[in-house]
Amino acid sequence: VLKKKPFGRSRYPAFLELVRHQILRDYPRKDLTSAGLQIFTTLDPRVQRAAEEGLQQRIQELDGGSRDIQGAVVVIHPGSGEVEAVVGGREPRGTGFNRALNAIRPFGSLVKPALFLAALEQPERYTLVSPLADRPFQLRSGDTVWEPKNYDERSHGEVMLYQSLSHSYNLSTARLGAALGIGRVARTLQRLGVAREIPRYPSLFLGALELSPLEVAQLYQPLAGGGIQTPLRAIRGVVDFEGNPLHRYPLHVDEVATPESVVLLQWGLQEVVRNGTAKGLQQMVSADLGVAGKTGTTDGLRDSWFAGFSAERLAVVWMGRDDNQPAGMTGSSGALHVWGKLIAALPYRPLQLRYPEHVAEVWVDPEGRSLRAGCGGGRWIPFVKGSEPRVEVGCKGG
Repeated sequence: VLKKKPFGRSRYPAFLELVRHQILRDYPRKDLTSAGLQIFTTLDPRVQRAAEEGLQQRIQELDGGSRDIQGAVVVIHPGSGEVEAVVGGREPRGTGFNRALNAIRPFGSLVKPALFLAALEQPERYTLVSPLADRPFQLRSGDTVWEPKNYDERSHGEVMLYQSLSHSYNLSTARLGAALGIGRVARTLQRLGVAREIPRYPSLFLGALELSPLEVAQLYQPLAGGGIQTPLRAIRGVVDFEGNPLHRYPLHVDEVATPESVVLLQWGLQEVVRNGTAKGLQQMVSADLGVAGKTGTTDGLRDSWFAGFSAERLAVVWMGRDDNQPAGMTGSSGALHVWGKLIAALPYRPLQLRYPEHVAEVWVDPEGRSLRAGCGGGRWIPFVKGSEPRVEVGCKGG
């Protein structure tokens, strides 16, 4: 771990800006005036280098040296909340605008895991195989009528909840959001770590909320960390010139979601990579990694996002243009490639889901019905005990 004074020239200006911010937030100002302080940070230079190179390579591939496309990367350890890398732009040594901390952008479909978590927290109402209608509909809010559309401008009929998440279908997601209620979705986002004011409009269901990449990393941390929220931190400790540790304000670790609902969501986010919008990751990282993640794309292809995690690393990538003009990238064509390059350059442990006592896997058919043991054509899907499909069908669906 890097030991470094945070001021003066640095190879890591974006990370050091986060250190400056957090030291003033977490330590009494009167204790920071003495000379000779040593600050022990959480920076991992190997991860930082992989993040920088991944972003630069993808930008070069997309714009061939044009100055238009920018990006940002934040990498954390999902359990501890320790920040391992921060990239603030395409020029990582630059000391200008730090997009990882200060680019406040709509995050599109990256909101959806919070919405689906709010549903899965009610196993008496929703499971991973609950049917959702992916059909056009309108929602009136005051004098305005909101009419969402799917990215492919098609509707997909009746889909299962996990399919709506993995394929990022807007129509079924928005219908689910309307059934849950804007208040519940907004409260779930706040519980997961969104500190800024959340607009109470139906468009919230599809990501009409602006966050920085660092804020998105905080939102996803409890989703990757089993429902335990840990404040992100770039500082392990500070000692004075005599080697005595400075007192810091205490961190509060909270359980913000049940382990049962979070592990079901994690299974759904793995399905995004196995069979959904992030399937392209399988060309960059081994399928054995068990990656979970979510793509995000905003209107007009202005913002490209990917947030994903393995067992020991959560990374959030944003790509777009500073002038908010269309960048011509979806989440899967831009940010996902940066994420894949970053993870592929580092050693890893596979993400193997550990089911709590009250979660059980059931062998189900393609329509979400329980299949008799030994029948072909099924797959294992986790359920909170008591919410499993009640009717078992035979091998031929009868």
